[in-house]
Amino acid sequence: MAKTIDKTFSDAEGKLYNYNSTKIELKSLKIDLEYLEIDYKGCKAISYADERTGETYNISNTVESEVLAKERQIKDLESKINKKERQIRKIENALELLKEEEKRLVNFRYFSNRKKAPSWLDVGEEIGYSDKKCRAMRNDIINRIKTLI
Repeated sequence: MAKTIDKTFSDAEGKLYNYNSTKIELKSLKIDLEYLEIDYKGCKAISYADERTGETYNISNTVESEVLAKERQIKDLESKINKKERQIRKIENALELLKEEEKRLVNFRYFSNRKKAPSWLDVGEEIGYSDKKCRAMRNDIINRIKTLI
């Protein structure tokens, strides 16, 4: 029989693996927001005194367009920031359920700054258990926190 994949389990594990990159993305978004607010071009007037113009029904205000575009960008960035902050807080909240050795497992396996996650043998050596025990702990951990994150 084929093994059924629990989507909530794999989603939760993916969120743990992406925790550090989510924190970095959050910082980057905050930097973008800060510079967007600082680098605002301001209001500029355009003079058509020396230009020949004809009658037009096209009414457009460049200042208004600029302000609206800035507000949309700020709102979009704030929404992304809120989403990332919420995800980080949910993970940190869920980790409060864990015992110390479980937290050590999560930190070493999911939050290490390696390009590739450490093997279960490496995790076992780090926290003092066998690789099989670490896998069993991982399953228990993820199953307990998957609905919270």
